[in-house]
Amino acid sequence: MNAYYSLKQMKKFKLPVVVLGTFDGVHIGHRELIRTAVKRAAQLSGSCLVLTFDHIPREILKKNVYDVLLTSLAEKVRLIGALGVDAILVMKFNRQLARQAPGDFVRNVLVKGLGVKLLVVGENYRFGAGQAGGVEQLKALGRKFGFQVLIVPNRQVRGRKVSSTWIRELLQQGQIAAANKLLGRRFSVAGTVSKGRHFGTSIGFPTANLRLDRRMLLPSGVFAAMVTVAGRRYRAVVNIGLRPSIRETRKERLVEAFIFGFHKMIYKQALVIEMVRRIRAERFFADKKQLAAQIARDADRARQILRRA
Repeated sequence: MNAYYSLKQMKKFKLPVVVLGTFDGVHIGHRELIRTAVKRAAQLSGSCLVLTFDHIPREILKKNVYDVLLTSLAEKVRLIGALGVDAILVMKFNRQLARQAPGDFVRNVLVKGLGVKLLVVGENYRFGAGQAGGVEQLKALGRKFGFQVLIVPNRQVRGRKVSSTWIRELLQQGQIAAANKLLGRRFSVAGTVSKGRHFGTSIGFPTANLRLDRRMLLPSGVFAAMVTVAGRRYRAVVNIGLRPSIRETRKERLVEAFIFGFHKMIYKQALVIEMVRRIRAERFFADKKQLAAQIARDADRARQILRRA
């Protein structure tokens, strides 16, 4: 699988079946859509191409947007690539693209750029300036330019459409297990371990600290989690938040992982944290002794949860 980051980079593919979407989170609905395209490409002896974007529209169209992304761009590309597609085109989503009329986007990108033979989209897909284009317009444009359009019904859970918006709601409410079911995997964050103030070490719980892009959605609280570092997986208890018990002048969201039975120095190494279940909300503790006692209880609770995970 190859990933391309501009239309000019793209090589020509045989009988392109193109699946189109933002795909933030690569949840079970997205996976069903992409797997449908992969299957149809195989039936046609063609190629499955995914067209997605480097930003979600609200990042560009609204100012000061943060706490919205379910997946980083790198993670989105990795998850899509694992579904058996032949190539991914990540287009830059900017105001110029957002203002492009539906017909211009189809002609310039899908037809001239990719040579689409079959386009696969979800039933509520919208595109073009002001999201003026919908599936009926796609079908009309397909007839005009000589490609077919396959509309895939929405994936439903408990009578509700699976969506990135629903998953964001669940994560912000701390309902990690419910969000994980819609994702079809554990919600995860990835980053590089940074140096902290060694506060955790001072109370007997050394942590690996990650400071992440503020656009990433981070549910606050204390969580039972699995951590992958240097290719190995470990159990952990993780705190996400502003650390109210520690007096700091700079307030930013921090991810701190106390990894069970782990004693190596891993500064500047990549870390992936998979959330299994929320244990409690972040709280203020008046002194180190109270905080250490609570972390010990959290760690015991995390171990119990992870034994069954």
